[in-house]
Amino acid sequence: MAMEEVDSISVESLSLRTLASIRSLIINIDTPDFVISSVFDFLTSFLSRDDPAILRHVLKLLSDLSFGRKELAKQIFDSVLSNLLRLQNSTTNASHGRVALESLALLASISEMNPSIATKISKIDGEVFASICLGAPISYRMWLLRNVERFNVPLSVLFTLFLGFTKDPYPYIRKVALDGLVYICNAGDFDHASAVQGCYTRAVELLGDDEDSVRSSAVRAVSTWGKVLITSKVEMNRRECTDGVFLQLCSIVRDMSVDVRVEVFKGFGIIGAASESIILQTLSKKVLGAEKGKKPQNCLSTESADVAAAAGVFIHGFEDEFYEVREAAVDSFHSLSVNSIKFPDEAVYLVMDMLYDDYMVVRLKALEALHHIADLGNLKIQETYMPAFLDAIVDSSENIRVTARNILKLAKLPDLKLVTKCVDGVLKSLEIYPQDEPDILSALFHFGQNHTNFLVSMIKKFFEKLEAASVNKSGLISRQVSASLMLIISVPLSDKLSVTSIPSLAFSYSLAMLGKFLCALHEMMDQDMLLAYLTHCSILSASSGTEFSKGDNFFHAYRHNNADLSGNPVLIPSKDIHAESKHMASKAVLENRKQAMKSVDYILLKIKAAWFLSQSGCSKEAVRALRNCKQPIFQSPVVH
Repeated sequence: MAMEEVDSISVESLSLRTLASIRSLIINIDTPDFVISSVFDFLTSFLSRDDPAILRHVLKLLSDLSFGRKELAKQIFDSVLSNLLRLQNSTTNASHGRVALESLALLASISEMNPSIATKISKIDGEVFASICLGAPISYRMWLLRNVERFNVPLSVLFTLFLGFTKDPYPYIRKVALDGLVYICNAGDFDHASAVQGCYTRAVELLGDDEDSVRSSAVRAVSTWGKVLITSKVEMNRRECTDGVFLQLCSIVRDMSVDVRVEVFKGFGIIGAASESIILQTLSKKVLGAEKGKKPQNCLSTESADVAAAAGVFIHGFEDEFYEVREAAVDSFHSLSVNSIKFPDEAVYLVMDMLYDDYMVVRLKALEALHHIADLGNLKIQETYMPAFLDAIVDSSENIRVTARNILKLAKLPDLKLVTKCVDGVLKSLEIYPQDEPDILSALFHFGQNHTNFLVSMIKKFFEKLEAASVNKSGLISRQVSASLMLIISVPLSDKLSVTSIPSLAFSYSLAMLGKFLCALHEMMDQDMLLAYLTHCSILSASSGTEFSKGDNFFHAYRHNNADLSGNPVLIPSKDIHAESKHMASKAVLENRKQAMKSVDYILLKIKAAWFLSQSGCSKEAVRALRNCKQPIFQSPVVH
């Protein structure tokens, strides 16, 4: 299209074909700037015309022009904004209302692409926005309500609009209005009691809406505004209000819509608390005698739900046929258990059942909840659920295996049978997933500290594996030996006296695996600490008890409570120990390091001698020399 053709176009002759030709000029990067300037002047001249059909096409072309030629974005923004403010008095006409909304969308897009002019959108005040919203057709109105965050509209105006539109005859508008109320609640602080009460009351009314999507949004609004309502109450009435909101959500937990049930359990997580008796009622389908007919008093203007509404809520959630509901139920259980004393202990058997779920995401959520219970010290893994836990340790999902091992670090099993099963399960996991070896060794180190009494009786079994390792040199046997050694060396941290029942050979073997063990325990101790610990334990193991006075100073100086692992002692230097203990510990470390280096030199000399014997044809003597290295190395004389 030539320049003369553009100038000669009139309103009467404008057609879709002409508009398409103009667009080809706009999107062509080789179009000269003076032609683009003429196109811009031509298009903006149509903004003052009152032909909605043409204006919609003009706005689309201006949108293309603003994105293709950013230098014109400011001029286009000013022209469209000026025309929008002119049109605000004409929005009673449906066509003009549509043009005004499309103008508003164009202004929002330009301001988002050009931060330098973003402040100008504030000229669209609440009155203009409300006028456009009320005059727009249904589909355009819904778009506008969903995109309110793109405009600088005062929350007070949005609050009025959204609350009013919750009574709209169109269900999708009611849903968007409820979502808008949730957005407002999350965006600003509302300290006006009547406004909070009004939003909550309206949301409760819509829990009975005929449309599933509206009820789902109503549940979100009830939980969100209910939380604000609880906060607004004085301390003495807050518990009653919390119970009232919690029971209101319980009353719709059996809704036929999956989305509604999911939102109910998410709502429990948002509320996060209720009276102990009500939360415990959710674990029993039978209404507890003391709770029959009980209702929270003096909290809500709407009628409060009966406590019986909470009966068996979590049983229904955990047994729901849809995994999304089960996932949300386990997640909300985790949130509620934070603020309850009896609830985690009473519900642990239900959560354990979720380890058998067919969906990985549900099993993972259940393990995370169990980890929380274990962190509180309330986890009791019964023999009935041990297979499910061991299945989690060898699960194909890495996230599940990691979470199961984190539970293993905190678990305290009641008898030797379960401890043995658990250790065997971990060794099986190591066999299947050798890449998990560092994390498995770390888990065994903490597990060993929690089960010292049982492990002492298992040491003989571990040493049978050491003997097998001397015959079978496979990688699997080597990994099993390292796992067994990790369990053994963890024992003295919890029971120093038990070190005498552990052959010093175990600590000597552990020194040979120093690098592997350091990789597993790097978060708890550095190389010097690990080396000092192993050498010191070897000395104590070979002694008759005379070295325990030094050992006391050593363990006292480096024992530290690890908050992430439920207080298990680990070897980390403490800044709070007194100077004498620090000096004794430093001296012990230096002595042990010196002793270790002498022992290493001794072993290397033995190997060198064995090599010369082998080269000379004295194989038996060479083997005998190497076998002598299996004797406790710290009792061997150093060859000079």
